Amino acid sequence: MEYRELKVNLPKELSDPFYELLDSLQCAGYYEILFDGEAPKEKDQGLIRDNTNIRIYLQTDEVEKELKILIFLKLHAPNNSNSESRIIETRDYEEAYKEYYKPFPIGNKLWVIPTWEKNEPNTIALWKPTGGIPLFINPGVAFGTGHHETTKLILEHLDSLYADGKFLFQSACDVGTGSGILSIGLAKFGVSKIFALDIDPNAVKAAWSNWTENEYPKGFQFSVEESGIDNPKLSKEKYDLAIANITFAVLSQNIRHLAKINAPRIIFSGIITEKKDEFLSLLQSHLPGKLLYSKEWNEWWVLDWQKN
Repeated sequence: MEYRELKVNLPKELSDPFYELLDSLQCAGYYEILFDGEAPKEKDQGLIRDNTNIRIYLQTDEVEKELKILIFLKLHAPNNSNSESRIIETRDYEEAYKEYYKPFPIGNKLWVIPTWEKNEPNTIALWKPTGGIPLFINPGVAFGTGHHETTKLILEHLDSLYADGKFLFQSACDVGTGSGILSIGLAKFGVSKIFALDIDPNAVKAAWSNWTENEYPKGFQFSVEESGIDNPKLSKEKYDLAIANITFAVLSQNIRHLAKINAPRIIFSGIITEKKDEFLSLLQSHLPGKLLYSKEWNEWWVLDWQKN
C-alpha cells in the first residue's frame, strides 16, 4: 500500500490551529519532528527553530485533503511556510518517525523510551542504574511522543509531585489521551485505576498498545474508550485527579462538560500564553477554585487547578 507524505514547515505559533485542521481531516497520521537535520539552518540560528516541521500522511487519492492543507499554509503563512509531497510505501511510512524518536529524560526520574529500543542494553543503561522510571512508547499515528511542550510540562509536573517517592492520587482520568503516555506515567507513579478517552480511534488503539508494552504492579486497572468530553463515566465515577492535554479551543467549547468531571483536581495543558488568562476566567466561572501551580515553556502552559 502507498501513502502520500507531506513535509510541512510552518511557524510554531500556527501549530495549534494546524493540528486542529489535521484532526478534522482525519489524516492517516502525522507527527512533529523536534530536530530536523535535513532542514536548512538560518544564520545565527540555535538548535530550536522558530518554525516547526511536521510530516503528514494521506491516502494517495486524498487530493482534496492535501489541497486544504496547502490553502491553510497560503492563508496563514504565505511567506513563512513551505511543503513538499511524495508517494511512499507503507513500510516507509511506518518506519519514518523512528529515525527521529530516541530515548530522552523528563524531570528527575522519567525516561521516555521507544518500544523498539526497550530491550537494548545501551537503552537500559540510561535509566535502570539510577532508578529511573521508563515509559515505553510507540506513538504511531497518535499525538504524544513526549517531545511536545504540553506533554513534557505535564510529565515534569507529575514527576515533581512524585519527588518524595509517594503519589497522592489513586484514581485518575486522562481526557484526550493520545498515545497514552500520560496515563502510563500516572500508572508508573502509583495510580491504580485509570480511565482514558480520545475522539481519535487511532489514539485509542495506540494507547492500548502502549499500555501493554509497560509493566505495572498487580491490581492496576486501565480502560480506554473512543469518545468525547461528554462521556458519562467522567461525571458518574469519582477520580482523585483528571488530566487534559487539549487545546484551548476544544476546552473552551466543552467547558460545561469539563465542569461535570468528578475530580477535585484537574491538570490542564495545551494552553498558549495569549489564551491563558481567558481560560483561567472560564475555570473560575464554571469550575470555581484556585490555581495551585503553573509553568510556561515556549508559550505553552501547564495549569494545576484545585476545585472548591
